[in-house]
Amino acid sequence: MKQSLIQKQKLSLKITTSLGNQIKLLSLSGFEISSKLNDLINDYFDEDDKKIARFKDEYLIDRYKNALYQGSDYQNTLIEELDSDIRQKLLQQLELTPFDEAENLIGEYLIDSVESNGRLDPEINYEDIKEIVFEDFQNKISDKDIDKVLRIIQNFEPPGCAFRNINESLFIQIENLELNNDQKITLKETLGNLIEEKVEFHQLSDEIKQNLGKLTLNPTGSFGSTTQNYIRPDVMALKDRNEWHVSLNDEFMSKELLEKVKTKINSIESDETITSKSFLNGLERRQQTLLVVSEFIVEAQKNFLNGVAGKRAISNKEIADKLELSTSTVSRIVRNKYIQLPDKVVPLIGLLEKRINKHKEGKDVTGEDLLILLGQIIQNEDKSNPLSDENLKFVLEDNFGVILSRRTITKYRLELEIPSSRERYLV
Repeated sequence: MKQSLIQKQKLSLKITTSLGNQIKLLSLSGFEISSKLNDLINDYFDEDDKKIARFKDEYLIDRYKNALYQGSDYQNTLIEELDSDIRQKLLQQLELTPFDEAENLIGEYLIDSVESNGRLDPEINYEDIKEIVFEDFQNKISDKDIDKVLRIIQNFEPPGCAFRNINESLFIQIENLELNNDQKITLKETLGNLIEEKVEFHQLSDEIKQNLGKLTLNPTGSFGSTTQNYIRPDVMALKDRNEWHVSLNDEFMSKELLEKVKTKINSIESDETITSKSFLNGLERRQQTLLVVSEFIVEAQKNFLNGVAGKRAISNKEIADKLELSTSTVSRIVRNKYIQLPDKVVPLIGLLEKRINKHKEGKDVTGEDLLILLGQIIQNEDKSNPLSDENLKFVLEDNFGVILSRRTITKYRLELEIPSSRERYLV
């Protein structure tokens, strides 16, 4: 046998570790992303910063939700805005509290700084309160004086409002439960063990579970019809008149926060910061991609969301072609993400609908569309000469532009529990 040397050219794409990690970020859930960002912040920040503190507390709330609601079926529950004004409720109770004029002014300022979810505005400045009190009453007050009034307000109904961090709210709620001191201490310790993953919810006693069920991560919930939900939607889609508006649900992970983290990391000259910088770049790319893909999906399915049509057939490839992205990028970005609609939270991928015809072959049709068409055609057929599956195929192509195989038609006819043409004729 004659031996010869053959030279071949081969083109390959080498993915660096940095690029590989950024690609992985696309498919991570919102909670996984915030966990990674929290780890990054812990590595670089020691100082007490309001934006950092806000993020860390929101992340802690998510951890509590995952610990308390693990195994529960809360994915598709309704989340509603609260109609009642929590500030008004707190002010009514303030009027009944025996405060002097200065304390009453402090209370009004604090209550005016309570957000709709019961949290005290993280940007509140005690120095502003001191200045206002001095101007009105020539009375110098300290931080302790303000904290004294705040603690009383936090024990108003519902207890735990005007909280500065979620642990503060939960502990105040526990203090207001009808339990003895030992039970309260045990409940507080259990919360700590849950969040540190030393114990899982299903391992707790029925009594502890029942008492934990009396706590809420949103103390304003008693003034509205909100339902606890452990999933933080990644995207919000709200309808204003006839227009749908899509936005990222990343208020706690704001651009200002990310810019602060990026500035901090860039100020450090170290090889160890390369991975951190890569993560931040990947996070920005993930957020941008998630927004444009979500906007496209909502626009494509607006008739379905408006309740005037079924879901439109839409694939990852179609989205990728329209937005000039790779199909794999789209596939990753819709995975493990949730979108908040006006009446429920659903997986983002749930708004996609697979076409059952070959791409670009005839009119796009979904499984739901085909079931409706077959039902209508068979209902209106000549009962003395029922249509075979082969004839149904021709009717769909000629009258509706839908090109399908006979096998597909048979499959969906059986799904409708409609007998064959021979059996329909005998009937």
